[in-house]
Amino acid sequence: MTDTNRPLPYADDVETIPADEADDIQQVIQALELILARSQAKSGQFRADVHVKTHGYAQGELRVLPNLPDELAQGLFGHDGVYPAVVRFSNAASQAQFDAVPDGRGMAIKVLGVDGDVVLADEQRGPAQDFVMINHPVFFARNVKDYLRLEQVLVQADDKPLATLQAGLTGGDWNPLHWHWREMRAVAQIAGQMPAHTASITYFSMAPIRFGNFAAKYRAKPAGDRHESYLALIQRLASQTDAMRLALEETLNTQEVLFEFQVQLRTSEQTMPIEDATVEWPERESPYRTVAHLLLPRQEIALLRQQVAYQHLSFNVWHALAAHRPLGGINRVRRRAYELSCDWRRQQTDHVSLASRRH
Repeated sequence: MTDTNRPLPYADDVETIPADEADDIQQVIQALELILARSQAKSGQFRADVHVKTHGYAQGELRVLPNLPDELAQGLFGHDGVYPAVVRFSNAASQAQFDAVPDGRGMAIKVLGVDGDVVLADEQRGPAQDFVMINHPVFFARNVKDYLRLEQVLVQADDKPLATLQAGLTGGDWNPLHWHWREMRAVAQIAGQMPAHTASITYFSMAPIRFGNFAAKYRAKPAGDRHESYLALIQRLASQTDAMRLALEETLNTQEVLFEFQVQLRTSEQTMPIEDATVEWPERESPYRTVAHLLLPRQEIALLRQQVAYQHLSFNVWHALAAHRPLGGINRVRRRAYELSCDWRRQQTDHVSLASRRH
């Protein structure tokens, strides 16, 4: 490894936290509370603000590779081993829509049986390492302040798409030089992705995490092609609302699914910022490298979807080992946002439970 692509060491000051960030995060939470309340008033359900529609849950194994080089043998990946995992596939939108509609898609992995200090344990399953990803390499907001502005746009637009796009792009300033082109392009790229089989998609962390002695982004990349599954999906999309769920169920009924879990080590302060989640770290400077395989064996995942324990699973980037602590402003605001979303969805459970007792 040359000096030009040697990973930068992690240090506690790798993050730069603005003095007013805590206040901005509180305003984000207030805006999100209003958005969730409006959604509940319209739908009658206590739904999360994103990833509302689940395509399926699957049981699997994260298999850490043996003999990794020192810079990759960090934290959970410090030695080879096999860890049980639960995987959720979902859409990214704030509503459960027809699968033919373009949208971002998400993969969340909950690795169980982990050892070491954790930042935040899973309330239901104890120590866990969650990896939360979407099928786009960057986030749609640079930092907390940008995220706050976009949340306020959603509040003001009140679920009107054209008003949301207009306000998000211009920010109330009609000088095009001041418009938020990069952020709105990322929003459009995420929301505009055409449907694809969930087992054929590459999923990205978007924001960085600590990777032991270094910092990194991560992704899950399919191992092999699944053209036959994709063709079947295309035929279904025209008529089936839940085509992606049915395609995933049929695939796992007949074959295993394998992803390569890869990390991209941070090698440059200039081109690989911690505090700007809209910047894609260049692979020519630091390529993604495989550290584990995620294996989903053949299984009847339709049965898992019906189990209450899976329906109430919470995936959170802060369910993490200290060695893989989330980094950057977007992850800092996600900590509060995930807590709010989890508490909000729990109200739906309590509501359903109360209604069942009444009947």
